[in-house]
Amino acid sequence: MSFDATDIIPIEYQSLFRIISPIEKSGILKILREKYSSLKDKYEAFFQALKDYLINYQSEDISSLSFIMFGQISLDLLKNEKITQMLELYPNSSELKFYNIQLQVDKGIFEGVNEVIKASRLKPTERNMIFNRLVAADKLARIILDLQSFLLEIMFYSMKQDYEKAMSIFTEAEDIWHRILNWIKDKEITFVTELVIRAILQKCQILLSAKGLDVAIKYYETDEIQSVLKKAKSFVTKANILHVAAMLYYSAGQPKKGLKYLEKAIKNLKKVHGRNSWKSTFYHNLAYMYTLLDKNKSIEAYEKCIELLEGTDDLQTLASVLSNLIGLHTQANRKGEARKRLKQLVEILDQSDELVTSFRAYAVASNAMSLDDYQLAKKYLKILEEKVEQAPTLMNKAIKASAYFAYYLDVEINSEKAYKYGEEALFYITKQKDYLNALGIVFNLVTTDLQFYKITEKDRYLNNAKRRLKELLTLVGALNQPKWKADKNIVQASFEILSQNYDQAKSFISIIPKTTDKKVNAKKKMLKQLLEFSKRKESKPDEETTPEPFPDQPLLNELATNKDATKIMVMHILEQTLEELVQLPQQVDPIKADIKLILLINDAGLTIYTKVFDIQKMNQQLISNFISAIDSFGKQLFGTTEPYFSITRGNNIILYRNINDNLNLALIVSQENFDAIMKLNTLALDIASYLKETPTDLNHELTSTDHFHTWLETKVDEMLK
Repeated sequence: MSFDATDIIPIEYQSLFRIISPIEKSGILKILREKYSSLKDKYEAFFQALKDYLINYQSEDISSLSFIMFGQISLDLLKNEKITQMLELYPNSSELKFYNIQLQVDKGIFEGVNEVIKASRLKPTERNMIFNRLVAADKLARIILDLQSFLLEIMFYSMKQDYEKAMSIFTEAEDIWHRILNWIKDKEITFVTELVIRAILQKCQILLSAKGLDVAIKYYETDEIQSVLKKAKSFVTKANILHVAAMLYYSAGQPKKGLKYLEKAIKNLKKVHGRNSWKSTFYHNLAYMYTLLDKNKSIEAYEKCIELLEGTDDLQTLASVLSNLIGLHTQANRKGEARKRLKQLVEILDQSDELVTSFRAYAVASNAMSLDDYQLAKKYLKILEEKVEQAPTLMNKAIKASAYFAYYLDVEINSEKAYKYGEEALFYITKQKDYLNALGIVFNLVTTDLQFYKITEKDRYLNNAKRRLKELLTLVGALNQPKWKADKNIVQASFEILSQNYDQAKSFISIIPKTTDKKVNAKKKMLKQLLEFSKRKESKPDEETTPEPFPDQPLLNELATNKDATKIMVMHILEQTLEELVQLPQQVDPIKADIKLILLINDAGLTIYTKVFDIQKMNQQLISNFISAIDSFGKQLFGTTEPYFSITRGNNIILYRNINDNLNLALIVSQENFDAIMKLNTLALDIASYLKETPTDLNHELTSTDHFHTWLETKVDEMLK
């Protein structure tokens, strides 16, 4: 009988199959060719042949590699119950025990994980002995199980969001996989190489959560890592590589590039049988990428995920899918569907505390608020607090702040606390350089200001919204799409009409680009009319009646003669266009801050720290006295303290931020853009945190020997990089 099984054995398993004993090969191939050769799917045929062989030859000396192949392909094909059944026939198989515990982890059950990991892990001396010998079936099986034990342990700590522990395990795992690749370099074994690639991709994902985007991409793009990734043979692994690349580049503010990689990955899925749970993660992330770009496509992708997950035990993925889908249904005003999915999610989370991550607690709390279930919202806000305390990563802190931002808008309406948490969420997101999500938060802050303006009609909310719009536009940077330019000018014109700056509004309307877009042209025409109506009402506020300028057009007559109706219509155009505006950017590239001077000023008006970047000489003490005088004047005149303000003087803009009762921060910049404001806010919050932990004398000018001065120099360098 020929042992050349290239045509009928899946590519990942061919090299393992060649290494097992001739007797085992003969037995498996005989079953495969006699009983399952008619099956078109070679994965299914190989699985059935392995299963029959293990059942029919229980008394034979079956190699560990056969158990490994059976366990892995059972997972591939979602034949989960077959692993448990086979374990009853072979209760002493460490390989089957390992794959059985893998099933439990997928369900969020971690009982017995440590025992199985310990049993699968080699001692350093055992590992060294194996690496000093030629590749053989029994030794290879032990090395495979050894490396898989590291992957399982890393997954275990990642699910618990203990990234520090996960990264420490990676250090040892990396040393092992380097040695493995060297051990098999003269005898390529695809299964092992692709196991190493799994480890690399796992590290990329954890680096993204634990260390940040820059570190993750730097690791992924190194020559050594790329050379290993190019060794991928199976469609499964190729799809995984594209998938991780897609998520990295999307997170880096390059959604177009991210989508390109993910679409390539999904094409590979068509060539892979089964693995529904695994495939669902691709659609899950596709849905996530479409969230800002096309909500309907996003919902379709999430529904595809649920379709793939039906009948599986993968509660981890199902919980993540539902967490995102509920919010989209709520935004689309599909409240009934949202409530149904929320109930499904809570039922899943109630099964296991391990399934309740920070994000899922946030998803339940925020969606419960939107659906007016405040009791459920408060319950999960408390759970979220506990989860973030256990794993205080930047992302988790951002999630918590976002949840409380929503709480103080929807449940306990408090504009001061809402802004505090909104700014906090923006701070943590920006620290990770996740500018697409930062764009979403700035948009939410703008719309929040607009909502408070509608409720109170106070100009300070309108002015705040205009300032935040400037942040939003400079966060995106220069965008040359005609639709972007049109929407930007429509939004700015709308703001100026509401602010009664009619000449400025007219100027913005006049530079709306010519287009064939009917919606843009309709808005432009409507804004021109609304501008005229507003000017007319402003110039003749006391007239009881005005002639009907639009015979037989009651709506336009109402707008022309009713100031409130005009304002409502302008607000409608503004809100609608603003939402369209944030969906357009394909890449977020903030305009960089041009910082000329940094000042720390104490409550007595003394400059205690100065950093000059401009060659132009500046008297920092005069500047600090000027800023302090304006702050003091504002307190006396209006009786309030402004945590932030800006002053324009010629080509310079002074950005001011209050840090605490004793200290203020000022930046002199050439433009009040998103990057400048976030650098101001980030440095202010870092300083506030430092002073809480480190008692510091702020009553004198800092010298280079002061610890606070040294710390500041380091922080400023980090900020500028």
